[in-house]
Amino acid sequence: MTLVHAPGRTVVVAIVLSLTNFVAVFDGLVVAVALPAIQADFGLRPVDGQWVLTAYAVALGGTLLTGGRCGDAFGRRRMLVAGLAVFVAGLLLAGVAWDAWVLFAARAVQGFGAAFAVPNAFATISALRPEGVRDRVFAAVAVAGGLGAAGGAITGGLITQGLGWRFLFLLTAPVVAAAAITAARVLDEDRRRGAPRPGLLGAALAVTAAALLVYAITNHDLAVAAVGLVLVVPVVRLLPRGVVRDRSLRAAVAGLPGFVFAYDGTVFVGLLFLQQDLTPLQAGLTFTPLGIAVLVGAPLAARLLNRRVWTTVFIGAQAVCAAGLVLLALEHVLPGLVLVGLGAAVSAVTLNGAAGRHAEPADRGSAYGCYETAKYLCGALVVAVLATALERGHAFAFLLAAAVAVLGGLAGCALGRRAT
Repeated sequence: MTLVHAPGRTVVVAIVLSLTNFVAVFDGLVVAVALPAIQADFGLRPVDGQWVLTAYAVALGGTLLTGGRCGDAFGRRRMLVAGLAVFVAGLLLAGVAWDAWVLFAARAVQGFGAAFAVPNAFATISALRPEGVRDRVFAAVAVAGGLGAAGGAITGGLITQGLGWRFLFLLTAPVVAAAAITAARVLDEDRRRGAPRPGLLGAALAVTAAALLVYAITNHDLAVAAVGLVLVVPVVRLLPRGVVRDRSLRAAVAGLPGFVFAYDGTVFVGLLFLQQDLTPLQAGLTFTPLGIAVLVGAPLAARLLNRRVWTTVFIGAQAVCAAGLVLLALEHVLPGLVLVGLGAAVSAVTLNGAAGRHAEPADRGSAYGCYETAKYLCGALVVAVLATALERGHAFAFLLAAAVAVLGGLAGCALGRRAT
């Protein structure tokens, strides 16, 4: 079913779905700001403390396929609201965590909840027509992400320094609850009759494969990595054939490592680097230009996509990201953050649109489940890889991210041209 909304209705839908993205980005950034304080509170080494971020990313990346397919089969609004409710439960558990393992488990619960909310939010946007409306809503969601980035950096530092990191989770819970209630009231149900129901075996294999791959990279264990890669094969075979054969989706997934290394790498490495000399609040304020640049870049992306093919827009955006990362490696923080924010915003809008460009209506949830799985698995791998790279210094980690940004841009562009 293609959703054609009146302008006023489209604005309401955009606000609700943007709020979902805002919460996801806000949560991720405030946790990154608070990571040094969490590590100190529980006496964690940096390589262990990264699981505060990675537990969320692994659970999310491993369950997104199931979340997307459940939306196709049981209703996208229903799955989005249920996912947000589970996310709230994870936030509350994290806020009262009495040990590190409880916090890791709570982060995983949040990841499971987001896995049902995120792909169904994007699948709903992808169903909007005409394309101009769809691109504008994607841009609005990216703007919300920028607000989450700017607000998360400042708020995360302020709350961590003033009230303590636990309140980051406890104060976010009512915001997510409000998003769930609003979504239940304003979104139309979009259920695909006859869509195949996901199986428990596929979900279990996906989570296991993601966890093994991240563990292998963190601990340099090639044997475990091989097992994880083997488990990926049956997971791919469980996808609908149309999703597996979608060239545009393949191109978007191929470009993801470049985008994720650029943006997530900047957040992870940058905040740890800044907090060597600054308080959490000062580090958060220093990071504000990144979020502001995202606000500017998102509407710019919609204009560029109206004039150029998406592959050209994407490769240009990744070049901008790489330039920003090189500047960060040279400790030119302000221009580096601005360039990464602009490039990442344009890349995000571009890849979001490409991922569902040719998806069949009955497969949109699965397509975005696949895309978001790749994105959040990349996020987990970014943290694991760059945590290891940091042993050679922050400059090396930024330059490594810049190299991946360029390679990802080239890969997405090459495959994308074959799909158009």
